[in-house]
Amino acid sequence: MSKNTIISFGLCPFVQRSLITMNHKGVDYDVKYIDLNDKPDWFLKISPLGKVPILQVEGQVLFESAVINEYIDETNGDSLHSKNALTKAKERAFIELSSAAIMSLYQTFMANEQEVYEAKKLDLEKHLSNILKEYQGPFFRGSDFSLVDTSVIPVIQRLFLTNNLLEDLNLKEEDNKKLKTWADATLNLQSVIDSVPENFASDYNQSLENAGSYIHLKK
Repeated sequence: MSKNTIISFGLCPFVQRSLITMNHKGVDYDVKYIDLNDKPDWFLKISPLGKVPILQVEGQVLFESAVINEYIDETNGDSLHSKNALTKAKERAFIELSSAAIMSLYQTFMANEQEVYEAKKLDLEKHLSNILKEYQGPFFRGSDFSLVDTSVIPVIQRLFLTNNLLEDLNLKEEDNKKLKTWADATLNLQSVIDSVPENFASDYNQSLENAGSYIHLKK
């Protein structure tokens, strides 16, 4: 079987979701990095939406991280999904909600002005609160690692990396404790550590500084 190739941008949380899943499943893969500000023609020809991740496997192309995760999960070992159909459907819905949380997080930490920042932060708080309502601990479903975890971890990691943001969120005390528990259970997993480039933390914070991020620069 040919090795999987995943097309990536080093700071992309959606790519990271798929890499966490592949690492957890022990899937052999190569990573090919591109510059999203200067997308090569060959990439635009295979990416219908012009976005990463793209997974090249057996001469085929898969796009969208949730779809890639489903494929990796179904074709490698025991499924990270529940065997209960209703639980599986519900978790798929929370994976979609985590996508909304990623976008709200991005819009929050990239906001240059306080007014925009505050508006986007409200959306982020709402999405996080709804996810955390269902969080069992130490992982989303409880003791079982799931595809919801692989989908939410990029949000958690960036929350703990972005200067001032975590402290500025208006979350219930219980939700803050849940976030801390979730972070403690996941961020030091080797599958997570290996899901980002070696200099990810410094590159991430540099990107916020370069963008003039309001919350990152707020003292």
